Amino acid sequence: MKISVEEHLKCTEFPRVGAVIEKDGAILSTGFRGEYDKMHAERVAIEKLTPEELENSTLYTTLEPCVSVKEDQKIESCADLIIRSRIKETVIGVLDPNGTIYTQGYRKLLENNISVAFFNRKLREAVEEETFEFGELHSITGPGKRRIPIVHSGTSLTVQFSENDKRSFQIRWTTLQPIYGFVDLISTNGAVRVASGATEFMEITDPLVFRFPSHFARMKKGMIAIVCPVGATFCLLVKLIEVYKNDIQFQWEMRNLN
Repeated sequence: MKISVEEHLKCTEFPRVGAVIEKDGAILSTGFRGEYDKMHAERVAIEKLTPEELENSTLYTTLEPCVSVKEDQKIESCADLIIRSRIKETVIGVLDPNGTIYTQGYRKLLENNISVAFFNRKLREAVEEETFEFGELHSITGPGKRRIPIVHSGTSLTVQFSENDKRSFQIRWTTLQPIYGFVDLISTNGAVRVASGATEFMEITDPLVFRFPSHFARMKKGMIAIVCPVGATFCLLVKLIEVYKNDIQFQWEMRNLN
């Protein structure tokens, strides 16, 4: 596990991903995202080995293996590659926060009789902090996850539905109180709702079913809020992952309104 974390720290782009393949107590290969152009870490490590070496081996990867997201996808997903390689076990650092992949790689491996385990809590926390980009952010699109600083009057963000869809609105993170474990999420009047009881985005089938819209939500770790300004044709789902001394980590996903 630790070697895969060391590999992911070699990455020069985000998200950082490292992989290690082990068999009978011996390290057979390693890989990291970007080691070879446009290749995921799992593929890098797998393609260094023969089919005989891969059979009944264990793969350690810091991020959940990807799945095919398009029917005509030309490059085989990492989950499919792992299955085809007859790897017997995969040990995952963190699940991919991308809404189109989240838990899909994990479940596909299980459905194909591959044993799946996870890093211990300490290593998972280390991976979470180093995998995703950290720093100033001015806009967000599509699904994602990011750690950003919250200082002075807060951080304002433009929420855009996707790279090609320019529909947008504004939100702001402010009033970070790390001692009490909360931060305020602000938008226009009546735009913000707390998704009480929800712990994952997939549990929310109708974002507007939640009541008591306001201009802000006082967010604590694990809470999900929905932002949908009056007149908007899409909404933003936001989950607060962690509160630090001067920054926060959050996850988001866009939803079209029918």
